[in-house]
Amino acid sequence: MLTAVHLLAYSYVFGATSFHSFVSSVRAFKVLPRKEFGLLQSKLFPIHFLTQSIGPVVVGLSAPYTIPTVGIALLAASSLSGLTNYLWLMPVCNRLKTERFALEELPESERTPETNEKIAALTKKFGKYHGISLVFNSLSVLTLAAYSYVFSTQFLVRALK
Repeated sequence: MLTAVHLLAYSYVFGATSFHSFVSSVRAFKVLPRKEFGLLQSKLFPIHFLTQSIGPVVVGLSAPYTIPTVGIALLAASSLSGLTNYLWLMPVCNRLKTERFALEELPESERTPETNEKIAALTKKFGKYHGISLVFNSLSVLTLAAYSYVFSTQFLVRALK
């Protein structure tokens, strides 16, 4: 039973994280207007980052073998990456987007050169934090992918016994 839980947990975490990162987000970005894309992501990111945060813990706890130190480090790095996005970067990016959208929705008659400067500054700041978020997201995906080596090696060792 534990082996099945481990296999399903790893498959779900790696599959969901990879699919959201490289398929659904990219596609949505290409077909949705910026504001609608941002709204969609704001609803999906909490689930995505919680999956990245909690999933590796479930994978580690359900392992039907003793996980080598490198495997524990990979799962911990993946989980911490998800937590960093969930607890720090996602709230910062959401706040910056909300501020920018509020300024962008002002009627032209109420917009001043300062408003446009604030929008530009918020866009730049959002880009910075979004870039940092992408690094942490990539780290989570890469560490989960690297864990597949530990995972497959452990199962191969067990199969050969």
